[in-house]
Amino acid sequence: MRIRLLGPIEVESAGGPLDVGPRQRRAVLAALAVDAGTPVSIDTLTERVWGPAAPEAPRSALYAHVARLRRALAQVDDGSGRPIGLSRHGDGYVLDVERQQVDLHRLNRLIDTGRAATRISDEKPIAALREAMDLWRGDPLATLASDWANRVRRSVASQLISLAGAWGAEELRLGNPEAVAERLARILGSYPLAEPLVSLQMRALCAMGRTPEALQYYVDTRAQVVEQFGAEPGPELRNLHVAILRGELDEPYPGNAGPVSTPIRHVPRQLPADIVRFSGRHGDLAPILSWLNPASTRESAPVVSIYGAAGVGKSTLAIHAAHKLTRRYPDGQLYIALRGTSVDAEPLTPVDALARLLRTLGVSMSCDQEQVDEAAALFRSVVAGRRLLLVLDNAVDAAQVRPLLPSGAGCRTLVTSRQPLAGLSDVRQLRVGPLTVPDAIALLSHWVGAERVAAEPEAATAIAEWCECLPLALRIVGARLVARPGWPLAELRDRLADERRRLDNLEFDGVGLRASMAGSYDRLSGSSDRSERAIAEAFKLLGTSPMTELSRSTAAQVLARSEAHTERILERLVDAQLLETSTPGSYRMGELLRLYARERFGGPEGEMTGELSDKEEASGSRLA
Repeated sequence: MRIRLLGPIEVESAGGPLDVGPRQRRAVLAALAVDAGTPVSIDTLTERVWGPAAPEAPRSALYAHVARLRRALAQVDDGSGRPIGLSRHGDGYVLDVERQQVDLHRLNRLIDTGRAATRISDEKPIAALREAMDLWRGDPLATLASDWANRVRRSVASQLISLAGAWGAEELRLGNPEAVAERLARILGSYPLAEPLVSLQMRALCAMGRTPEALQYYVDTRAQVVEQFGAEPGPELRNLHVAILRGELDEPYPGNAGPVSTPIRHVPRQLPADIVRFSGRHGDLAPILSWLNPASTRESAPVVSIYGAAGVGKSTLAIHAAHKLTRRYPDGQLYIALRGTSVDAEPLTPVDALARLLRTLGVSMSCDQEQVDEAAALFRSVVAGRRLLLVLDNAVDAAQVRPLLPSGAGCRTLVTSRQPLAGLSDVRQLRVGPLTVPDAIALLSHWVGAERVAAEPEAATAIAEWCECLPLALRIVGARLVARPGWPLAELRDRLADERRRLDNLEFDGVGLRASMAGSYDRLSGSSDRSERAIAEAFKLLGTSPMTELSRSTAAQVLARSEAHTERILERLVDAQLLETSTPGSYRMGELLRLYARERFGGPEGEMTGELSDKEEASGSRLA
């Protein structure tokens, strides 16, 4: 017995096709079969079958369809001699059938089998891929037009396109271009912009001596891509087109003489330039390299998260570590700035980030913001089987990162963020703090020269301390000193010692601590979450208070809150890297952060009220 969803919805038994009734009854069957063996609530079934066009009494209509389905399915068994069960389970129903008897689930298992094979000579991968291709009979959930069916159709289509690509590549390696060209011609009629399939079709046609047709495929595909997206095709397809024009592919296919060349694969190398003036961090760098080592089965982790305060050097450390690992990821290194705390641009949405990653990998896809699951599934399919390192810089939170994570065993992800990403599973977290004073002086020496630092060691130490050993601050003062070769280090030391001028002297060439610190505060104050806005307000009050060390009780007085409520706020400020804590119940704000808060919020123009609104007070109770 088979339940078929990859085309017209059908039930096939040993005695032939089973009549399961009209379209809506088939929709009920499909809505249950996609979760075979798992209860599906009545509300979920109603949304899947009718969406917003549900009848006035959807439950009654659903009961009637289920009853008739149950009678129809009772006519066949599931292969073990017992009838197919369709039973009530709580406030829903469960289709009691082996998942592998539903072609959609059988497809996933066959795809995994094909990917798991590692030897080209092994017949198992091509056999699994051929069987999977035979399950594909047309548009998934054909005849259904609900929003849910359309979402499933889009998601499954991306899987099927990925499957067709894997199958076509294997068939070409085995010397079967005729089978590839015939089948892909039909598939490309429905998915003409699936560039990986266009590439395989062009290779198959060239292998058969039909080079003009291959070139015409490129011309037609390029015209459609330009018309719909205003962009050129991806690099893989462009490179293949050039190779065909230059005659750099294999000779025309002479029957079954052997495999054709493997497809051209674009290898992305997107990492920003490594930092020559890298100093210290040996204790931080070693675990990162160990965790991201794909050969280390004991220590290796799929995701490594580096977090810490503004200006502490998270991105520099991540990029430096990634450059040291390039040889371990021969299929490329992807880098994307997520703009989590950028003051001049909104954070990237997951869909926008996925679109950029897919374009880098030669896949064109235009997604609406609500299609994040589809884009994420396509990204995982594209990188499956590759050994890639993905660097996600300056993330907002775990929700922004989660859809971007590859699932392949050979892929690893390195993320930087201000706050720990506790919402990610199977992740190694590393908090990065300021440099030690010796390492900070060494970094300053890289910028201004060892001789200049050696001539004024006390001033160099004072500069490092006024900068709180933050790499960003040291980079700025180093650039200022390089631009002023006649200045003694003592001059800048004295300027930094003056609270009124310290932040001014930590600005140079459009880079400054103010903007870096503003990112953390602005994200909270501009949040749609009232509790986060309450945290931002608490930072303003604490930053403009005269106290440098804070306990629960003193902070409670400033915020006019209970000590229990205040502690929750203080802990959230620690997570946001706007406060530090060394022992339980004891907190402090870094002097540079305090200067920023006083400058921005203190005085007549930024005078605090000392009280939060009743709504903010109520929202704060959700901080626990």
